[in-house]
Amino acid sequence: MSGEIIVKQKVIEKVKGKPKIFTAMFIVSASITALFSIFSLVSPSALAKIMTFLQSLFAAQYGWVAMMIPVLCMGLLLALGISKYGTIVIGGKDTKPEYSLFSWLAMLFTSSIGIGIIYFGVNEPLYAYYLSPGSTEAPNTMVAAREAMGTALYHWGISVWAIFSVAGLIMAYFVSKHNIRYLPGDVIETSFGKRKWVPATKYSMNVLAIVCSGMTIAATMGLGSVQIATGMNQVADIGGAFQAMLPYAVLAILLIVCLFAATTKKVGKGMQVLGDWNVYLAIAILLFAILFGPTRYILSQVVQLLGTYIDQLLPRNFEMFLFSADPTYSTTWDVSNNMWWISWTPFMGVFIASISKGRTIRQFAFATMTIPVLFMLIWHAAFGGIALLDAILGTEQIAKHAMESPDMTFFAILQTMPWPTLTSIATIILLIMFISTTITSAALSLARMTDADGKEAAPVRSAVWVILITVIALTGIFATTLGGNDALNAVKSLATTLSYPYLFFFILMATGFIRQIRKDKHQMQGGI
Repeated sequence: MSGEIIVKQKVIEKVKGKPKIFTAMFIVSASITALFSIFSLVSPSALAKIMTFLQSLFAAQYGWVAMMIPVLCMGLLLALGISKYGTIVIGGKDTKPEYSLFSWLAMLFTSSIGIGIIYFGVNEPLYAYYLSPGSTEAPNTMVAAREAMGTALYHWGISVWAIFSVAGLIMAYFVSKHNIRYLPGDVIETSFGKRKWVPATKYSMNVLAIVCSGMTIAATMGLGSVQIATGMNQVADIGGAFQAMLPYAVLAILLIVCLFAATTKKVGKGMQVLGDWNVYLAIAILLFAILFGPTRYILSQVVQLLGTYIDQLLPRNFEMFLFSADPTYSTTWDVSNNMWWISWTPFMGVFIASISKGRTIRQFAFATMTIPVLFMLIWHAAFGGIALLDAILGTEQIAKHAMESPDMTFFAILQTMPWPTLTSIATIILLIMFISTTITSAALSLARMTDADGKEAAPVRSAVWVILITVIALTGIFATTLGGNDALNAVKSLATTLSYPYLFFFILMATGFIRQIRKDKHQMQGGI
């Protein structure tokens, strides 16, 4: 009889131990995400127009809030970093880091903005040169070029990393100290207690965070697949019907890679290796450009851009171009750019928190806002600088690509250097690795966020999220093939629009974090 009881207990424990895949949070958020993706397939133009209208409406009223967010995040990190809170260790004072500092930063970099450096690191200086009032209304070409480079780095510099670091720090603090689920809404519940508005705010914030993350990554995956396909066509000169099928083939490759990466038992180790090699290859391509490109010009551009960035670091964050010939530039570029990064914070916060045990708040504050930014500075000076040089003193062919076929711009630069086929292949591999890292980290974060207990990234649920993100990207590429660029742009525009209400949740999270860390300070002895 006792033997039967023991067997029954083991069966019950086994059933309880099995993670529930289709939780209520998963069903609700995945359904909303799927509905939006269907809308983008059926009527991408209508969706794009609606999203553009909503964005302009928000930017006109609350654009100033979006412009202040990076400054507030920088201020919060700086204050924490230099205060007694800086020595606090995530996970407790005796906790050792799971990853080396290099691997930790590599995973942060490659899971977030790494994918964008190949596309925007080249194109943004040109866009700023031709469109930004800081350049178009400059007194001469020298000032216009300097302003363009500064604007491009502003969009990809400390501002971005401050936002990501705050999101990750908040989530890491509450998960470690208060054992909450990996859900941003739970931060609000812990911070503000049983106030009447908390339950509704918590649930809506969690759903919005998941949907926003899913659409953001789907747009990134779709746009990245198109750029990879462009590179493949450049290398192999693929023509005919197969050229149109190339983006779908790329998606299939990415799906296989990401499914494997998200479901392997040693996913943490896999992400570490993938992140490290991403950075190794990016550094190799960067060094190649410096050595075989206009070396002296690039090094001079590094020095000048560093001075420009230091000079503009704070003033640029407050520039609204109120009395310029194009006063809408701030809302269409600067505000939209900040909001795009806000749309990344739900899953980036979860991912950063999951890999940051053993890290101090001081490392969050200073390491993330310096080391990746220095790399971005050199990258922009090299590739963005070459593009700008061609636009001002060269053939303007690179600038033509930026305006007409931006997926080709980076590969066009490689054509000006030795062994373009080899470097193009290396770039394609880098793109695949970057996108795979981003999608896998997002799928793992979404799997945790839709877990019943908000803790575990079950392999099956991670795989489902990879498939769902791929399907959304697939519908975007398919609709784009049928009717221009509206579909992928509509998905990206939707993700940006969803980040507008999330912006106020983000501010609420930061406020709750400040309240909670002050409340907990008497319990802290160098760790959480």
